[in-house]
Amino acid sequence: MSYLDTPRLNFSGFFQADVSTVNNDVRYFDVDAFQESYQKIAPIPYSDTPPNGAWNPDGTGTFRLVDCKITGGRLGNRQFISPTDDPAIGMALGNADQRVSGKLVDLDPQQQMVSTIWGMQVRLSDAAQRALFEGEYEPAAFTNLWQRQQVATAPHDQQLAAIYQSVLSNVVWHGNSDSRLLESLRKATEQGYLSINMNVYGFGRDQNINRYTYGHVVGSIGPYHQQEPKRFVVGRQMIAAAPPTDPMVPSNGVSCFTCVVNAEQKTVSADFGNCLPIEGASGTFEDIGKVFLAIAKQPNDAKTGAPEIFTTLDGNSIALLGEVPYQGGQSWYEQHAGIVDMDYSKLDSWVADNINSHPLILVSPTAAQTVPPIYKVLVQESLAGLYLRADQFVYRLNPGETADVAMYSSCYGQPLATTIVTSVNTGFMGGTGGGDAPLDPPVETPVINTGSLNYPAQLNTDEHGRTILTLTAPAEGPGNPRVYIDGQLYGIGYAIKNQPDNTISNIWNLISVLAFDKIVMPEHPAWYPDIEPIFKQYANLYPIMSRHLIYLGEYESVVQNVRILDMAFALPMNNPNHMPVTRDLSEGKRNMILHWLRHPGPDGKPLKGVQAVKVATTPSSGKPIAQPVPLHLEALQTAGKTAVVLAHIANQSNKGSQP
Repeated sequence: MSYLDTPRLNFSGFFQADVSTVNNDVRYFDVDAFQESYQKIAPIPYSDTPPNGAWNPDGTGTFRLVDCKITGGRLGNRQFISPTDDPAIGMALGNADQRVSGKLVDLDPQQQMVSTIWGMQVRLSDAAQRALFEGEYEPAAFTNLWQRQQVATAPHDQQLAAIYQSVLSNVVWHGNSDSRLLESLRKATEQGYLSINMNVYGFGRDQNINRYTYGHVVGSIGPYHQQEPKRFVVGRQMIAAAPPTDPMVPSNGVSCFTCVVNAEQKTVSADFGNCLPIEGASGTFEDIGKVFLAIAKQPNDAKTGAPEIFTTLDGNSIALLGEVPYQGGQSWYEQHAGIVDMDYSKLDSWVADNINSHPLILVSPTAAQTVPPIYKVLVQESLAGLYLRADQFVYRLNPGETADVAMYSSCYGQPLATTIVTSVNTGFMGGTGGGDAPLDPPVETPVINTGSLNYPAQLNTDEHGRTILTLTAPAEGPGNPRVYIDGQLYGIGYAIKNQPDNTISNIWNLISVLAFDKIVMPEHPAWYPDIEPIFKQYANLYPIMSRHLIYLGEYESVVQNVRILDMAFALPMNNPNHMPVTRDLSEGKRNMILHWLRHPGPDGKPLKGVQAVKVATTPSSGKPIAQPVPLHLEALQTAGKTAVVLAHIANQSNKGSQP
C-alpha cells in the first residue's frame, strides 16, 4: 500500500528551498582559483555578466513546508473536500516545532539532478496547534523532472517540476481525534510508517518577487506496508516518450505517471499530480482538451509479437475507464492532489477480465469526425508491462564501503521473477554545473566516471520481484581524479534483460554514486596543512555561515567555536544540524576534523601547524579535461538545474550533428 491507496490525506501549500547557489559550479571548488565575486548575487538587470554566485549565493540549504493544509482526503470510495465532511480537512501540515527545518542537498555539483531532502520532520496539527501525528521524512531525491510550467510568470522562473516520494518513519500519534480519516490512517499504519508524495512546481528564483526561494507543493499521505518500496509505487508505470535532444519536454505534452489497479475493489487509482502541463507558476492547468484513461484491447506483449508503441487508436480498439477531470481547475487539483480513482465495476466485463494483462493508455479524442472516433495516445504503459526500479537511487560511499540497492521488477504491476542487467549510465552528470563562461583564472572541468565501482553485470529477481544489487567502492578510493573536489561520480543504469528492443525508459531510472577519496590521517593533524584546505572550501562555497556565525577560512575564528563545531560534525547525516549541510564530507576527513578539534596543543587550542609557502602553478593538473559544448546563458541560468539541462541538450544536439 502507498499514498495511492486509502485512507488518503491530500494537502497543498508552499515550500521553501533556500539553497546556496555558489556551489553549483564545480570550478568554484578550486580553493586556489576562487574569487570573491563568486559569492555575489547575479547583477540586475540580468544580462551577460562576469561569473558570479547566481541567484541565491546566501542560501542556507533550508527546505520546509509553508502554509500547507489538508485540502482533501479519501476513505474507501468516499471523497472528503471540506471540514464538514471530516474535521481533518483544513488542519495544518508543517514541520518540526522543536528543531530546525530540513535541508535540500545535491549529491555533487556535477550531479545536481538528484536533490535530496534530509532531516525534515512532518507534523500534522489542529487549530489549537496540537500535534496529531509527526514523523521523520526518510531522505529521498526528486524524480520525474520535466518542463511542466509552459510560461515564465516572473523572470527566471524555474519551469521544471518534479515529485518527491518517500515515507515518514517513527510516526508518533498523539491523543484522539474526531476524524474518521485520521483514525483510519492510524489503524492502517504499519510499524510507524506512512507513505508521502509531494508534487513541487512554480519555484521562484527572482529576488524581486514574493516567491523568491518559494514554490508550490501539492501532495498526499497514505498507508505504507512493509516489504514494499519506499520511494516509488510498484504499479502500472506510464512512460512518456521524449526526444533525446530535449528530454524535459515529452513528445505529447504529458509526462510519466503511475497507476494502481485494485482488482478486488475494481478500481484504478491514477496519479496525475505531476504529469499534466500548467500554464504558469500558480498551477493553472493548460487546456489540452478532454483526456481519458483507457485500456488498449491489443495485449501488446511478446507473446503476440513485437510490442507496439501506439500513436493513435480507434474507439473499437480501446476500453475507456474514465475521464481525467483536470478541467475542474485549481480547487480540484488541491482537493484531490491530482489523483483520480476510477471505478470500473459497472463497465463491460471485458475490462475486469483483461485489465491485468493489457496496457493502460492515456488518450485524447482527435478532431477527426469518424465512426468509431480516433484517439491520440498521449502516454502508454511500459512496453509489455515490464518495469524495473531501484528504490533508493542516490548513494555516498567511503573507500571499501558497500551499499545494498533494493531492486523491484514487475509486469503489469505484479511481481516478476526475471533477469536484470546493469550498465554505465551517467545521465545528466558531468560538466561544470554552471555553464561554460570562462573563469579568470581558468579552472579545468573534471571528468567523471573514471576508475571503477564494483557491481554485478547481471542478477536475478525472486518470485516477489525483488533482489539486492550490491555496490562496492574501491578500498583505495578512486584516487583523487577530480583534483580539487573530493571523490568520483558514477552512474549505473539497469534494465530487464529481455525487455523489448523498442522499450521507452524513464530517463530518471539510474543510480547515482559519489565514491569518496581515501585519506591517511596524520598522527597529529593540524590546521596547516590538513584542516585549512577543507574548511576554506566550505567558507568559499557557503558564505552565509561565514557572514553570520563562523568564518571557516580563518584559524582564530574556528578555534573560538570548537564545541559547536565538534557537535555539528559528530551529528548523524539525517540530523538537520549535520555539518556540512551538503553531506559531501568523507568519513576519513570527518574523523580527522574531529580528532583535530578534540586534541588541543599545549596552548589549549587545536594544533595550528605552519603555513606552507605557496608556489605558483599552472592551471593544468595533467588530469583529463572535459570540454563543454559552448552555451549562451543569461546570468541566472549560469548555475543549477537549468544550466545542467541546457548543457545536456547541447551535448545531445552536438552528438547528433557529428558524422
